[in-house]
Amino acid sequence: MRFLKNRSTNLILSIASYSQQGNHPSRFMMQITMPGKPLPDFELLEKQGNVPALIRLLGHADVNVRHHAARVLYESGSAAVPALLAALHSHQVLVRLGVVEILGARRDSRAVQPLALVLKKDPLTEVRWAAVLALGGIGTAGAIPPLVDHLRDENRYIRYGAAITLRKLGWLPETDTEKAYQLIALQDWDHLRELGTAAAAPLADMYRDADPATRTTISTLLGEMRVTRSPALFRSAITDCNPGVRWQAVLAAMNSGIATHHLPGILARRERPGPNPAAAAILNFLFLGIGYNYLGKWWGFPVFMSYMTIIVLAQLATGPFLPYLIAYPITAVIALHTYYWARDAADRQ
Repeated sequence: MRFLKNRSTNLILSIASYSQQGNHPSRFMMQITMPGKPLPDFELLEKQGNVPALIRLLGHADVNVRHHAARVLYESGSAAVPALLAALHSHQVLVRLGVVEILGARRDSRAVQPLALVLKKDPLTEVRWAAVLALGGIGTAGAIPPLVDHLRDENRYIRYGAAITLRKLGWLPETDTEKAYQLIALQDWDHLRELGTAAAAPLADMYRDADPATRTTISTLLGEMRVTRSPALFRSAITDCNPGVRWQAVLAAMNSGIATHHLPGILARRERPGPNPAAAAILNFLFLGIGYNYLGKWWGFPVFMSYMTIIVLAQLATGPFLPYLIAYPITAVIALHTYYWARDAADRQ
């Protein structure tokens, strides 16, 4: 595939394909209009061996440019690998993604440890997921341990990718615990039930999952298994910020035979999401109405505007201080009411 640029702002994409009949090449031309920056001269960059410039093009806005740069880098030989490994730390997401995919396609064992580090530390799920697939593409024995470690990842995409990749590499769990983490990653709940007690601790550990539906399923499974009478196993679920997860965890704990008198104390220590009651009270004390707006009430701002209008008009009539001396006792009562109102709303969640 070769990109050619004419003197105008139009670009010509020339794609050469070869017919299987007669071994004669057939060519077709597709006109692409790309105003602005000129198309990179890939032929020159490839001839010069300008790997850093090609890596930068992996972050280009045009997908065709990115694909062409990736192909050239893939075919550049082992000399390009050190620069590709260094680019794993690029601040551009598209560059990191492109480099990870190239390294996986090249199957160079030098990339295993750097990719394992990307899998562990990159802030974006997409890049970490690509690293999982790249490690599977390399397929060496050194790629298996980091993938096994990430069967316990809190992100279900990473867990699932690691489990599928390990299955393709022929890896088999050595213990029931590893088997449980593998089945959780695959979300194979039916086979997980068959493990019984061995699945309890891994299931409880996966309450770290960010998806409420997964946490709810875990609570349901633990309740069905009736494998423990320990409140500690359900503690993180009973104190979950999601009300659906909390309720299912309470039912599961009771179904497992945990004494009900343990549950209120655990539930009282739960995280209460949403606006801070104290912050709402302070805002309503100082700027009546803004506290309600902070709590998500649309009418809070009109109340604030009306309050300020009254204060300004009163200041014009009586001076700057007297209106506040009268207003603050009133807003203090309203602030106290706001605090308890917001706290009760959080308790109902």
